[in-house]
Amino acid sequence: MTQNQEPASVSRFRKYLQIKSVHPKPDYESIKNYLIEQADEIGLEHQVVECVEGKPVIIIKLAGSDPTQKSILLSSHTDVVPVFEDQWKYPPFAAERVFEDGEYRIYARGSQDMKAQGFSYMEALRAIKNSGQKLTRNVFAIYAPDEEIGGADGVGVFSETKEFEALNAGFDIDEGISSPENILWALGAERLVSAVKLTAHGNTGHGSQFIEGTAIEKLLPVINAMMALREEEKNRLETTWNNKEEHQGEVTAVNLTILEGGKQQNVVPATYSATFDIRVSPRRNIVEFRKMISDLAEKHGVECQFPYDETRNPISEWDSTNPFFSSIESVCTKYGRKIVPTIFPAATDARYVRYKGIPAIGMCPFVNLPPLAHAHNEYVTESEYLKAISFYIDIVNELANV
Repeated sequence: MTQNQEPASVSRFRKYLQIKSVHPKPDYESIKNYLIEQADEIGLEHQVVECVEGKPVIIIKLAGSDPTQKSILLSSHTDVVPVFEDQWKYPPFAAERVFEDGEYRIYARGSQDMKAQGFSYMEALRAIKNSGQKLTRNVFAIYAPDEEIGGADGVGVFSETKEFEALNAGFDIDEGISSPENILWALGAERLVSAVKLTAHGNTGHGSQFIEGTAIEKLLPVINAMMALREEEKNRLETTWNNKEEHQGEVTAVNLTILEGGKQQNVVPATYSATFDIRVSPRRNIVEFRKMISDLAEKHGVECQFPYDETRNPISEWDSTNPFFSSIESVCTKYGRKIVPTIFPAATDARYVRYKGIPAIGMCPFVNLPPLAHAHNEYVTESEYLKAISFYIDIVNELANV
């Protein structure tokens, strides 16, 4: 590839990247204004729903000829994670267009996670609108806040509103991940965040003595059992599947992240606690899993607290007989993409859509690109961004005319 003039779609995308929608104080007002400006320029209807003050959900509508049919959602989030600027080659919110290794790269926080995907929706709707083509179903591009901090004040609360219900959604394209190969990951489920805090109380005394019935003596067997579970799941991942990255979501991740106890070196602590970050595979029964941990804790006289009470974790299984899924397969065949259905190991806003019984598939069309979400020097190649626009034009045409 030789150096050339910047396409207009790239210029618009770079302006989106330059908005500092970064935690802890995302500039959601500028995001809202820019997206509405784009919608007005294209001639698309738009709506803003602010369930939580200062945290707008922006809805862009491409009207179909038959609004009674279930609509198509194109979902993305507008917030990005913090940066360590001294670790970046280029300013993380300058969105510099750099010619490297024979191609243009756009360096910016959020370029992969997930402003490139979100703005390629906008450009796809622009192209379809400008073509004068009328699709059958309504198509809504959803731009939501706060996904990076759990989404409770974003899609979580929005999905419970009459405005969400009025979308009459039948299928959702949601956040995906880039692939270093020519693969499109189809994320139909994700692991459920299910942390647990285990607390033990025991006898205290001087550190020179062999105190009986201490807190740590009660807690250690529970910690050891949890670490054994971690090793069991890790071994299952390594021995069952050749591609560990592809199947991480099939197993449950267990990690000891906080260990607390003790005030002074020569005093045996009266209380110890251990917090485990657990990501439960949707293949497990979450109620039974939590009971197993509760029973383990009770056996050793340890208190057990689960800070999150969510137990729902639906799966949108890939189904080639479903016309929405087969439409995606048709487009991927055209672009030479191999579809790999898998479970996302972390969490996205798609879960809130699935809670409503709406099939939601996370998928990102960027291929032959290293996944750099949350990384220093996050970038997207210009060529993949431009291909993504064409990809979503075809995806929208297929899904909205099913």
